[in-house]
Amino acid sequence: MKKEYKEAFSEISEILKLMPDDLKCKIPEEFKNIIEMEKSEEYFPEIKEPIEEIPLKKETIIVLGLIYRDFLCSLEEKQNLYEQERQEFEKINQELEEVKENINYNDMLKNISKVKSENFNSEEENVEKQITTISKQKWYKKILDLFKKIFQ
Repeated sequence: MKKEYKEAFSEISEILKLMPDDLKCKIPEEFKNIIEMEKSEEYFPEIKEPIEEIPLKKETIIVLGLIYRDFLCSLEEKQNLYEQERQEFEKINQELEEVKENINYNDMLKNISKVKSENFNSEEENVEKQITTISKQKWYKKILDLFKKIFQ
């Protein structure tokens, strides 16, 4: 597990110790055990009341929100939270669809193929230049140069 989450679980463990017993009993023991098992053994946060004034890690805040939503809030409040999450999800999906509609994939593919063909053509030209420079020296010239080197 990531270090950030282990540290967040350490903060949550300390917050659970400060919770009143009537709230603490709403959280399943299995969940509390997982928090205790997964918390960091190297990070010891000093959490005191009032908790609102203590800078908590963003991961801690997220997990505390999940604890509240899943274990502590009333059924009506839970339904409202789920409805808000659903609406936010739909809004994000709608924005994503709008972005997809604005993208013209055909133009993108044409641009990509154009760039690829330009790269391919320039590579072909480079290869042709290399071949022509190599073939400029005749074979008998090479042999003659070799003899010159030997006898000098």
